[in-house]
Amino acid sequence: MRFKPAPTATPARVMTRLRAAVSTLALLHASLVIAAPPADMVFVNGAVYTVDAARSWATALAVSAGQVTYVGDDATARGFIGPTTRVVDLAQRMLLPGFQDSHAHPADAPNPATSLDLHGLTDRAQILQRVQQYAKAHPKKPWIVGDGWDKVAFLPSGMPTRDMLDPLISDRPVFLTDNSGHSAWVNSRALAMAHISERTAEPTSGRIERDTRGKPSGVLHEDAAMELVSPLIPPISAQDQREDLRVALAEMVRLGITAVEDAMATPAVVAAYEAMERSGQLKVRANLCLPFRPTDDDDAQLQQFIAQRAALQGKRLSATCVKIFLDGAYASHTLVLLEPYSDEPRFGRGTLFVEQTRLNRLVARLDAAGFQIHMHTQGDGAVRAALDAFAAARVANGPRDSRHTLAHLCLVDPADVPRFRTLGVIANMTPLWSLGDVWEAQDAPRLFGPVRNEHVLPTRTLLDAGVVLAWGTDWPVTGVAPLDGLETAITHRYPGGLDLAGKEDQAWNPAERVGLAEAITAYTSAGAYLMHEEATRGSLSPGKAADFVVLERNLFDTPPLRIHSVRVDMTVIDGKVAYERAHD
Repeated sequence: MRFKPAPTATPARVMTRLRAAVSTLALLHASLVIAAPPADMVFVNGAVYTVDAARSWATALAVSAGQVTYVGDDATARGFIGPTTRVVDLAQRMLLPGFQDSHAHPADAPNPATSLDLHGLTDRAQILQRVQQYAKAHPKKPWIVGDGWDKVAFLPSGMPTRDMLDPLISDRPVFLTDNSGHSAWVNSRALAMAHISERTAEPTSGRIERDTRGKPSGVLHEDAAMELVSPLIPPISAQDQREDLRVALAEMVRLGITAVEDAMATPAVVAAYEAMERSGQLKVRANLCLPFRPTDDDDAQLQQFIAQRAALQGKRLSATCVKIFLDGAYASHTLVLLEPYSDEPRFGRGTLFVEQTRLNRLVARLDAAGFQIHMHTQGDGAVRAALDAFAAARVANGPRDSRHTLAHLCLVDPADVPRFRTLGVIANMTPLWSLGDVWEAQDAPRLFGPVRNEHVLPTRTLLDAGVVLAWGTDWPVTGVAPLDGLETAITHRYPGGLDLAGKEDQAWNPAERVGLAEAITAYTSAGAYLMHEEATRGSLSPGKAADFVVLERNLFDTPPLRIHSVRVDMTVIDGKVAYERAHD
């Protein structure tokens, strides 16, 4: 049997069929859009940067019930507009995922309405004047407590003394932490109340600054020394703690931050977060890192951590992280190094705040219990010890998707760089540290010497090694504005290119700069990944949480040294406007 061949299709017939097919698809797409329920908000005519590999740029976005429902072109997005939909014409403004601060201390940020804030002052006379004015304005406060003094004001030693405070305030004790949070400046009355004298032994993992005669000079380094005094300070009320936290978080939202990993949530801070979550006042997503105390029993603390994690499971609140301090800071020579300090051999290599054998055992137990471990590691010796502990935990527990993180990473030995990726450890770094300030341009070369100084703050090196990089500001140690951080990450200069004296600066360690797209990723999707939430937020695609920020300009079209001046026009969290700037 022979089959009759089908007639050959002519070009005209092919085009007719193609047009029909296209028309059918268009009608089908239009019917689907029309069938979709109206969106709560529709943004059009913009530069929508999704941080999504499937589609990096779009012009429009639609939001319904707290989620992104559409990302694409304007024409299709308008199909989601209904009678009650709020339509925002972006007018070419930039829309991108909300920023995450992956290492911050919001509860420690001074509340301008109630606190003595010394941040930003680099002149000694101005600092002393502000302290005295605050004491006079608050005559009934039993203690004068403040935060943020800068060592720059007290060069060449960088250390203030009690003799500077005593003439100003002698009738009450004074306790002022520096802008690193690792040192406290106290007056003679505070030292006397704590019974600190030349006979007082040096605390483990801390140090009392002394004069040439061995007499305490007025500065206490690290928690171990500061806690000789701080327990005597009357605690602030629970109401004041909540209000201070509320003010700090509101400032973060104003700056486009939609999520935070609080790197040191003490019991009082935990209670403030809980109260805000219960009352519906917690605007940002917050994961709390519960502090491990080397002076307390490990077994008891582990049980407390487990209980707190179970209790802190709210819509925007969690506590899946444990914070461990392994070393200290530059100024106090409390970093842990692989080789002795170059400037002060008497400090040797420094001492781990948690001894290695105990650290290995602790990390393995926390890892097995499903906690993320967030370690403070500034020196290369502390970094090595932390990575060794993670490696030991992997041997004990097998590979796990734990996403442990090391914060600060001021100095990393090149041999340890590839271990981050091998062990799945996230590099948690502060972009605003990568500039030519006194810490990096003067202290680091002096403490580490020329060879080791080549490996300070190795952001580019870590990225090139395939390591996940997340930004954390360490606020209030540094400023919290993500746009300042983005600019410094790509320029390694002060925001605007002018140093604290108003002089034009130069790029510090330019080989470690990162690109703008990489810097944005570290502030958005990498942060969500850190919290195991990359499937639900951190980038913009249908089905993900509607957490995003609108900027007045496209960062990719903005000169690098002007990025810090770009204003946040809107912050949206769960599809609700949490902040909107009043336009000029």
